[in-house]
Amino acid sequence: MALKDFLWSLKDNKRRLTVVIVIVLVLVAGVAGYLVFGRSDSDNDNNGISKKDNKNTNATRLLPRIIDGVPVIDAKENILPVAIMVENQVSSRPQAGLDKSNLVYEALAEGGITRFMAIYASGDEIEKIGPVRSARAYYLDWARELDSVYAHVGGSPEALRLIPQYDIRDLNQFYNSQYFWRAKERPAPHNLYTSSKLMGFAVRDKDYPNTGNYTGWSFAGEDSAISNTLKTLTIDFSTINYQVEYKYAPATNDYARYQSGQPHVVETGETIKAKNIIVQFTKTRLVEEGRLSMETIGEGVARIYRNGEEIVGTWKKDSREDRTNYYDASGQTVVFTPGTTWVEIVPTDRNVTYQ
Repeated sequence: MALKDFLWSLKDNKRRLTVVIVIVLVLVAGVAGYLVFGRSDSDNDNNGISKKDNKNTNATRLLPRIIDGVPVIDAKENILPVAIMVENQVSSRPQAGLDKSNLVYEALAEGGITRFMAIYASGDEIEKIGPVRSARAYYLDWARELDSVYAHVGGSPEALRLIPQYDIRDLNQFYNSQYFWRAKERPAPHNLYTSSKLMGFAVRDKDYPNTGNYTGWSFAGEDSAISNTLKTLTIDFSTINYQVEYKYAPATNDYARYQSGQPHVVETGETIKAKNIIVQFTKTRLVEEGRLSMETIGEGVARIYRNGEEIVGTWKKDSREDRTNYYDASGQTVVFTPGTTWVEIVPTDRNVTYQ
């Protein structure tokens, strides 16, 4: 009997050991599953993403970009603006990169020819911008109110004298050729170009701030009433070569730009479009050597076009550093539609129609 009892004892202990081993394995598997597959249901959202990871995803919020009101990711809403002088002489067309600008000023230079100052503050990659041309004094006031980098090649004697006086971040190609290039397929002087990458290098090399320091306009969403009226805004700067038209498209709530009776396209074939058009009537006169002078500081009549509607009001700029603001007939600040704005600086004696 003793031997039999001993054998039964061994079998019983073996069973106990087996049970213990099974329990340990179950516990180990449970812990491993918890670590690998993500804790309890309370730690996960409905998509199976851990709440910790989801919290990090939600941290990427959208903010209105100061230059044009377009929603962008955090840290891209206030990039230092770069203002680039772009030529519009007939022989310089089509331009490059003008359709990628956030804000554009168009004004007369000499001989009835207009010139652009294109503002870039999006952080987007733009491979080619130009042709880049020379500075004029009145453009400096618009560049200064944005506290921007000012890229150009040479300029009028007055503009070159005033740039250091106005404390403008000057990027004259004459002394900064590494940030520009000449295109061999075009004749000089209509062949100077730059890019967003080269402008970024200039900002870095000159230790300029990465963020802007200027007051933004007011922007609102496109949920307001949109007009279905297909009207055309026409601006006669001088000859037919510099006649500008903007045609409203209700389906996309934007304005297609025309020059010389044809769609204004860039080198890539894209038509230039804008969400807002400002016609700013400005007193203009001839000064030395047939160059123009414009009263950019003060106030005057303005017409604003957005959402297919015309607002007749005023513009006002109190000082060189102050932003030019726009008001409706009742004196309320105009609220723009997010997107690119073109500011047309027009002499008070020019013909502007909207029909």
